[in-house]
Amino acid sequence: MSINPDANCPTILDYDNDDEVINWEEEAAAIIKDVNPHVALIEISRQLPSNESKVYLNVRTIEGQDYCVQVSSIGFRVVGNAFNSIDDGKEEINEEEDVVYETPYALLDKISPSYVESFGNQLCKQLLSVQQMRTQFNEEDEEGVEDEDTADNTKTS
Repeated sequence: MSINPDANCPTILDYDNDDEVINWEEEAAAIIKDVNPHVALIEISRQLPSNESKVYLNVRTIEGQDYCVQVSSIGFRVVGNAFNSIDDGKEEINEEEDVVYETPYALLDKISPSYVESFGNQLCKQLLSVQQMRTQFNEEDEEGVEDEDTADNTKTS
């Protein structure tokens, strides 16, 4: 079963269906598209091998910190503190030491304080845009009512 809290970027959990094959390149492309505005750089690693169980992303935060992130059905985890690198002991998941995040947002929230600010700013801009559209629509609607009233008054005169 795949859990999807945000329609633009699927969460990578597939605990119930071992038969489902995930195309990690496509998953990575969706993740990149979704979080790109909130990082300095994000790309699929071309030096580390992607396969049917995982893909690696190079992520540079707004603060300028580089990471290599493994994306798999388990979730998102930092495996290196440089692009295209897996730190010693990070080849396999250590359940006692490794932190695995369910979404790219949770990971970025932890490693990049500026991510939260960037995401919040984008959300505020979108809300302001919706508010402006709503105000404009209401003003146009009121003008239409005034035009109808004027037409009605002209007919009754």
